Amino acid sequence: MGGSICRKLECVKLDWEEARALRLARHQLHRRAPRGRELRVAGRICGLHAQLLSSAALSLWARIEGTSLEWFQRALWRERTLVKIWAMRGTLHLLPARDLPVYLGALGTYRHYLTQRWVKYFGVTRKEIELVIETVGEVLSGRALTRDQLADAVVERTGSKKLGVILRQGWGVLLKPASYRGQLCFAEGEGARVRFTHPGPVRQLEPPVALAELARRYLGAYGPATRDDFALWWRGTSRAQSQRLIESLEVTPVDLEGTRAYLLAGAVRPAAEARSVRLLPAFDPYVVGAPRSGGLFPAAHKARIFRPQGWISPVLLVDGHVEGVWRHERRNGRLEVLIEPFARQPPRVRAGAAEEAERLAVFLGPRLDKLAWR
Repeated sequence: MGGSICRKLECVKLDWEEARALRLARHQLHRRAPRGRELRVAGRICGLHAQLLSSAALSLWARIEGTSLEWFQRALWRERTLVKIWAMRGTLHLLPARDLPVYLGALGTYRHYLTQRWVKYFGVTRKEIELVIETVGEVLSGRALTRDQLADAVVERTGSKKLGVILRQGWGVLLKPASYRGQLCFAEGEGARVRFTHPGPVRQLEPPVALAELARRYLGAYGPATRDDFALWWRGTSRAQSQRLIESLEVTPVDLEGTRAYLLAGAVRPAAEARSVRLLPAFDPYVVGAPRSGGLFPAAHKARIFRPQGWISPVLLVDGHVEGVWRHERRNGRLEVLIEPFARQPPRVRAGAAEEAERLAVFLGPRLDKLAWR
């Protein structure tokens, strides 16, 4: 790694302004895509983070002109063209159903829940884990069950009350492995109660092929990126494994202001000047996938963006750079938006943020009553 990073003729030098322009375009944040391209955009950015389901809807709103909550609910619960599962890093994501062969093939390589340390901590055996995964798939086939109903069905099928107790635990200790193996996804809730179902038969790619395809898609969405960036995002490979995956692809080495990174071959092209203002929701993929070393946000304000317990704040994005945080509240049919910039913003940004707040009100329903800057 020492000396000049660009030692090959095909190596490209980029600065962060150019990198942000590339990433903005790939994330459809330079301009909104027309309605009807929701699934295409969701797939291109490697899914929608769904720790907060409302944030996943807002991530689409920030990228698609004229999309609606009605489309979102219909795609997720009725048409099931979007599927909610535990995926990368053990976190909730919405993925296009047509992309499940790739993601489930790659998630099948997750094996941390079979390590001695893991099974000892949670008080289960590897045999019990495999039994739960198989049984969950069987009892969910063709129906939707609440967590309690699922636990009862597993107990009835296996005769193990112990497994029923563990399945009822709030962190999804044994539900996540079933999700990784393609035996469980989320169904529409029953009131306030979460329900699960089976995603249906999926012809998964072979794990090595799936992992390589996943790395290719990641670089397509988040490049230029480093091996460490991919390892942090995926959390299923070591840095050395991530390096080998990346090098197995057709990539272009990049000198990103002194850091070795990679782009998909052919992805380097003159980008139009990145000028856009967006109000991105909590856990937006653009921010979740941001290098923690900086480049997309001011290092001095990192703690306000990436907060304790894995919380990632809603952000004010200006030309691909995080310039503040924000929040919104709905009260009595009215919407209030509060923006906290990290520094004083020019009129162009304030006008752009005001336009986004009006768009947000149209998407959510209530009239915009107040937009405040702190």
